Amino acid sequence: MHERSLVHRLLQQVQQIVADDGGGQVTEIRVQLGDLSGVEPLLFQVAFEEMVSVMFSSACQLSLDVVPVTAVCDHCRQQFEIVDFQFRCPDCQTGAVQVVQGDQVKLISINVNSDNPVEGVAS
Repeated sequence: MHERSLVHRLLQQVQQIVADDGGGQVTEIRVQLGDLSGVEPLLFQVAFEEMVSVMFSSACQLSLDVVPVTAVCDHCRQQFEIVDFQFRCPDCQTGAVQVVQGDQVKLISINVNSDNPVEGVAS
């Protein structure tokens, strides 16, 4: 399950960001998962719940934003959502399209309570 390794890396990244910013209690981590990222949202959530208390308070929540795959046509420049893995422009029917959204795992934001600077600070 590669979701566990992704979550582990995410938590390390958040820990470093919080430490660089002076510490604080992490209350929420918001992540964007693309439909084409190869990451199963439920497995990602379960892995997060299992691993979060190792680095942060178990009160830290994960907010997942699952985004659809969006592409732009190289021919007519129409932007559209990919449905049923049909990588064809719905306007001109060309297959020359570029995915512009929905194929990544992206850290969007971190909410930190800086009144309690105990997490993210290197000892």
